[in-house]
Amino acid sequence: MRERGQTTQDFAIGVSVLLLTVIGAFVFTQGGALSVYQGTSPGVEQPQADRIASYIVENYSVEGERNNLSYESGPRSLDASLSQDEANGSTKKLNALVEAAGVDVSSDRRTDPTVNVSVVNGSTLQAGARTPATDGGDTLAWGQYRRSEPTTASRVVRLTGYNCDPVCWVVVRVW
Repeated sequence: MRERGQTTQDFAIGVSVLLLTVIGAFVFTQGGALSVYQGTSPGVEQPQADRIASYIVENYSVEGERNNLSYESGPRSLDASLSQDEANGSTKKLNALVEAAGVDVSSDRRTDPTVNVSVVNGSTLQAGARTPATDGGDTLAWGQYRRSEPTTASRVVRLTGYNCDPVCWVVVRVW
């Protein structure tokens, strides 16, 4: 009996079966192997949230004290500055903060980010919630809030003029 070698037809059928198997595996396992590379949020918003959070800590800290924010004393205090910024716009947008932090990226393809800044007490976080702290009935949150899933950045801080138990968190949400 003579040995027969692989023909062109054998090769074409084998490669076709292999490709169909690989493609079928990816199609039927949607969210399996490919979802590892997909983020939960668009790429532009995470750096924006990080930059705004860093800007707040760097520019509102009490001189000589790291991560101790000036909350209600003086014109450069967090409360006075963000409240004034919020009052200047009719839509509660924090335009001055967005511009000062350098995340104003409006163009034909992108729109300005919607930003919300809030202060959350550490004891609230320990209880499993992220609701903003209150000070004399005023909620420590500035800017618009949307129900959709935001991109967030947080910084651990202390506030002058407010009792953080044990610390507070500045939470920046960007949509």
